[in-house]
Amino acid sequence: MQKEDLALFLGMLCGDGHLSIHTKNRKYGTYYDYCIGFCNTDEKIIKTFSDLFYKIFNIKGNFYPRDRPDRKRIYEFASYSKEVFDKIHNFGFPIGVKRDVLKIPQIIKDSSKKEKLHFLWGLLITDGSLKRGSNIFFHTGSKIFLEEVSDLIYDLFNIRRNIKEYTQREKFLSYQLSLNKEESRKILSMPPSHNGSAPVLSFAKFSINK
Repeated sequence: MQKEDLALFLGMLCGDGHLSIHTKNRKYGTYYDYCIGFCNTDEKIIKTFSDLFYKIFNIKGNFYPRDRPDRKRIYEFASYSKEVFDKIHNFGFPIGVKRDVLKIPQIIKDSSKKEKLHFLWGLLITDGSLKRGSNIFFHTGSKIFLEEVSDLIYDLFNIRRNIKEYTQREKFLSYQLSLNKEESRKILSMPPSHNGSAPVLSFAKFSINK
């Protein structure tokens, strides 16, 4: 397993992934499903996640499309390996709703600059956006996580930006970290090489060239 692959995987998981435990009551007792899940509307991204999952853990998951009324088709990945579930949780990834408890895994905080860059790109291609085609921004419900992302960007690029708070539907707080055009160009001009299962990652929002 390459450390860069794991960093990219964890960045993608922090963006659009989750760990969940499902309880099933059956005739002979209660059973638990330990699910590693991931969803995205871009089939290329879901396939990349699936390929990385197999490359890192040597276990295959399944993904499938789900159509939604008046919304874009979404692709959902799931694997039910408790061994992998426990490994990911031991990295510090939370079980269940991650909104108020998600943090950058310590293994990333202690990693090399190259691994941190892979983590950031994993987050960018899942939870990041480009405003007007040139400005990167993150919008999330987790202030703690976004503060750590801000620290990571400062560590990698010496860029520091304030986090803005928004109120949605008059009761839900969300947070946004925005980069200007020059700062965004600095980050987008330094994509990491990727030697994993996909020789070239090319998505609608971002590109990672080998």
